[in-house]
Amino acid sequence: MHNTIKEENQVSPSFLFFLVHSTQIGVGILGFQRLIIKGAGYEAWISIFLAAISVCILLAMIFNILTRENSDIVDIHRLYFGKYLGGALTLAASAYYFIFALTIYRTYVEILQIWMFPQLETWIVSLVYLPIIYYTVSGGFRVVTGIAFFGVMLPLPLALALIYPLKYGHLNNLFPLFDHTIWEFLISTKMMTFENLGFESVLFFYPFIKNGATSQKWGQLGILFSAFLYLCTALVSFAYFSQGQLMHTIWPTLTMAKIIEIPFLQRFEYILIALWLLVVLPTIAVSVWCTIRGFSKTFNKPPTLFLILVLIALLGFSIFFDDRETIDQLNTRLSMTGFYFIYGYIPFLFLYSLIRAKIKQKKAQKEEREPTLS
Repeated sequence: MHNTIKEENQVSPSFLFFLVHSTQIGVGILGFQRLIIKGAGYEAWISIFLAAISVCILLAMIFNILTRENSDIVDIHRLYFGKYLGGALTLAASAYYFIFALTIYRTYVEILQIWMFPQLETWIVSLVYLPIIYYTVSGGFRVVTGIAFFGVMLPLPLALALIYPLKYGHLNNLFPLFDHTIWEFLISTKMMTFENLGFESVLFFYPFIKNGATSQKWGQLGILFSAFLYLCTALVSFAYFSQGQLMHTIWPTLTMAKIIEIPFLQRFEYILIALWLLVVLPTIAVSVWCTIRGFSKTFNKPPTLFLILVLIALLGFSIFFDDRETIDQLNTRLSMTGFYFIYGYIPFLFLYSLIRAKIKQKKAQKEEREPTLS
């Protein structure tokens, strides 16, 4: 199998940093603190490290598979499991990316409704953003990558806003250290699954990276930078909130933003939420792109058709999930599905790929040793 993507449609290896990082920092960073303390309490920041290390290992496995076959997951499924089972697995992966896009999209719309436009109907808010997603994805993978670049660079100064709540923080909240069991740390690590999802989209867009085999380091750096931002946010939140407050605060990051005072601006969190569209857009765009890539390659139909269908489905489902409880369930389901996909299916595919390569190697050696008949 060979990479058949034209060079003018490919992006430089360094852009993998932005593609991986932007898909991991979506809506998760606005509310993850409440979930990760369920295991190791205020020591859950150690679990952010553990989760990042596990994801770095998983990315190395993905690159091992992709560089061996020099193709994307659609062709690899067909090669490994045949036309029908391979096709079914690709459709399942595409459906997973649709759920990923829907979850991020609906959660962001909910944030807008709760914090800025409480009177607006869900379908109106949802409809406003569909043309932006259509324009981004229909422009092709290079446009999606450009959005990922700006989605990282433009909101980056907002990270400095974390300094302000530290004035009111109590650093002694973070102590004592190593006061929890390994099991409790693992629970918090599992709770970080939703925040770490997104890096596995490289399974679909790998052929669009120039010299893909050399780009892994950029992906690893993207994961580590995401972990660094989550770590900083978690430490500031743990210092600022008591554990009881944090358990009952749905969006701790936004709640901290409310106390920031700028002379010419009363509600800083409004600026944060408005700019957050740039942060969530790459995650949604990459997920939608992966969804339509899987469907169009499996059914051999133009991607524009699937893009329109996916956007209609996004609108329909976003109206269906209409309250906090159902949206929370959607987030939980994605987290659970993502957990099995990255910690179950990716290692399985990696081992299958290794065994298959070993069998092929032994077969080739055997054929070399056998005397040729004249």
